[in-house]
Amino acid sequence: MLNRFAVQRVDLVVGFVNAVIVVGWTLVAWSLKMRDTEGLNEPLAWLMMAITVVVLFWRSSYPLTVTLVTLACTLVYYPGSSTDGPMLLAFVIALYTLAALGHICAAGIIAGLTFVVIVVSEVIAGFTHMTASETFMLGGWVIAVPAIGAVVANFRRYRAETTVALAETQKRSVAEERLRIARELHDAVGHHLSLINVQTAAALRKLKRDPKFRTEETLQVIADTSQSSLRELRAMVGVLREPGEASPTGPGPSLEQLPALVDAARASGLDVDLRVDGSAVLPVAVDASAYRVVQESLTNVLRHAKAKRVQIKVVTGTSTLAVAVLDDGLADAKGAKAAGNGLTGMRERAESLGGTFNAGPRDDGGFSVEATWPLEVDK
Repeated sequence: MLNRFAVQRVDLVVGFVNAVIVVGWTLVAWSLKMRDTEGLNEPLAWLMMAITVVVLFWRSSYPLTVTLVTLACTLVYYPGSSTDGPMLLAFVIALYTLAALGHICAAGIIAGLTFVVIVVSEVIAGFTHMTASETFMLGGWVIAVPAIGAVVANFRRYRAETTVALAETQKRSVAEERLRIARELHDAVGHHLSLINVQTAAALRKLKRDPKFRTEETLQVIADTSQSSLRELRAMVGVLREPGEASPTGPGPSLEQLPALVDAARASGLDVDLRVDGSAVLPVAVDASAYRVVQESLTNVLRHAKAKRVQIKVVTGTSTLAVAVLDDGLADAKGAKAAGNGLTGMRERAESLGGTFNAGPRDDGGFSVEATWPLEVDK
């Protein structure tokens, strides 16, 4: 709406300036008796000038109509008037507007016909009003006007497309960032909460069987896990702070933290076997993604698989990093294949960095999660 009002204001200014120039110039020339040949119909010529001045105020609302009206009035005015005023200005403005608003074909056709009319009429009149060079120069300007308008129209189209593309890019970036944060919350905080839930449930069962059961060790594990969860949550909140504000810093998720992750899983009663083969300096994104896949796989085992033993394999080759998490639980346990268990997030983590991901029941029972990443990724 504001843009429409701005266009209307520009049309008012242009129309007013055109009216001052055309009417003022013509009146001055008339009063000073600056006349060419005798006009065929002076009253009709003045009427044509008035119509041209008025219709130009609607040049943006009705560009084609205004262009045709100003052209017709101009063609009638010059033979009818003895005063050679700047009547052509309104038609030039209307023709430019027609092309600048995207009606390039129509503007080109009208300009071509106008060029023919100007040249043919002067040839028939024996170049009594203008010399041959002036005639072709005027015709050339008429042709140039829609060309200039076409350049402006193309620039406006490019600017509009660029604006739309930038808006789409920003929306996509926001969506990707929201997805990334959701994955981080699910994989990191969700894992710690799952460990706390498992430890608490186990302690409650033991207390029911033996009221004298000492819970100090279990509570210590829960406290340590809660502290880890809070650290990761603070780190994520810090990333969301406004630029310039202090945010907590610390090491990001890495395969170097697997021993601590395994110890926490073992404290929950799970028998975890960690095997690491090979070593290399990993890209930060790959290192973090591999750790999160292992972490989420352990979370799924604790929550759904009812497994007793888990084997984690990390193999670093010359060009590829591979991880595998194998358990002996119930592959068809409730939630093992549900959309909310993190399999989608793990697949996205692997494939977004050019890797592969496979997960499913094992032939000999249990469930397996396997993922690979190239050691060279786009930064």
